[in-house]
Amino acid sequence: MSVLVLLPQAGAALLDKGLIPLFPVLDTPWFASHVGLSFLGYGFFSAGLSLGAVYLRSGGEEVYRAAGKSALYGFTAFSGGMVCGGIWAYYAWGSYWIWTPKEIWSVIVWVYFAALTHLKFIPEQERWPGWTKRLEMGAAAAGYGVVLLTFLGVSLLLRSSHSF
Repeated sequence: MSVLVLLPQAGAALLDKGLIPLFPVLDTPWFASHVGLSFLGYGFFSAGLSLGAVYLRSGGEEVYRAAGKSALYGFTAFSGGMVCGGIWAYYAWGSYWIWTPKEIWSVIVWVYFAALTHLKFIPEQERWPGWTKRLEMGAAAAGYGVVLLTFLGVSLLLRSSHSF
């Protein structure tokens, strides 16, 4: 087992240690904030997947509240990352938005989780069955598929300024 832990470190020791400075367009606080907040949002969304799956399997009010907070915190961090990315893009390219596939899919993720965080406030009515907790947790877990498609699928399959 310890060999599996030490093998990557030994391989890294053999690599060239020369550091390459960042491109000037990437060396800004707006870019660092954009990336950091976006990844923080992705982390909360993945926690929402796990908590949603736990709720669907075994229930529990505490798990439900934690999953709801995870979606809300992820949505908030991701929103901040999008704002910082827009400001950074303006300084880098002179435009807040350049219609890359990643930007379009990021808006899809944003709208999905915006709807998810707002749908829980729909009151239950006779003609409308309402937004049940199980349906909400299923949607929270499914939302991670949208996040994965945006993060990995678009980055790996389509070329854009977000393909590094």
